[in-house]
Amino acid sequence: MLVADIGGTKIAVARAGDDGELCSDVVSVPTPASRGAAAVVAATVTALQQVRAPDDTAFGIATAGVVDTATGTVLGATSSIAGWAGTPLAAQVGQALGLPGWVVGDGNAFGTALAAEHGARSLVALVAGTGIGGSLVVDGVPLTGAHHAGGHFGHVVAAEAHGLPCPCGATGHLEAVASGHGILAWYRANGGDPGVVSAHELSRRPDDAAAVAALTTAGAALGAAAASLANALDPEIVAVCGSVTRAGAVWETALRGAYADTLMPASAGTPVVIADAGPRTALRGAALHALGRMAP
Repeated sequence: MLVADIGGTKIAVARAGDDGELCSDVVSVPTPASRGAAAVVAATVTALQQVRAPDDTAFGIATAGVVDTATGTVLGATSSIAGWAGTPLAAQVGQALGLPGWVVGDGNAFGTALAAEHGARSLVALVAGTGIGGSLVVDGVPLTGAHHAGGHFGHVVAAEAHGLPCPCGATGHLEAVASGHGILAWYRANGGDPGVVSAHELSRRPDDAAAVAALTTAGAALGAAAASLANALDPEIVAVCGSVTRAGAVWETALRGAYADTLMPASAGTPVVIADAGPRTALRGAALHALGRMAP
């Protein structure tokens, strides 16, 4: 099976076996995001053709955005990929490859793979990168909801984000303070060094009070949100992953503290794990999603 993970900056592709595990090297190419949906689809197809083998009979794709998994159409997306919303991704890639395929949102792909990795029947995933996504997975299936938006946990309300603009157009959402973009915006708005261009740099500035405050605020917001989801949904495990998890000890201490403080007694035994997950995880999730749809 062919698998792809389409993000705002790069497209990763590989092959996966019948168990969902990758059986080839991962190949990455830049996402031509500014050139629009047609260019991104074409780049994805070209990359998949490079790793294709004669016995590949289907494909699975994880992508940023809100996805109708029944049709493989991107229903909504941020501006990171121009014109991405409305793209009939499964149909276009399938026509180009001559193969059937299935598409899932990247947050749900992460959740599906992490649930399988941890052997959990139920798992909440929070994926904190440039933005924040996630997934609620039950018995190996992500619950996408009535409008296919299930798992977009970056848009729960966070006290630390009060009044802060979210990329979705609302204010006060978790993504506005705890995503990579949100951490950097908070830092700059609170007197931080304007020369800092990445949230990752903040973990290397232990003497910068604004950097420590930004990481503490973000970690606490994410930890409280994770615990709130655990309280409401009662999963076996909560997994936090994404590039923000490399933000260092200050961030993780704040996250774990807020998580423990926010859990209600009945949920106090729900573990939170910081998962080392990247493109390979999303690719495995795309494969597992497709395999589940292919099964009789």
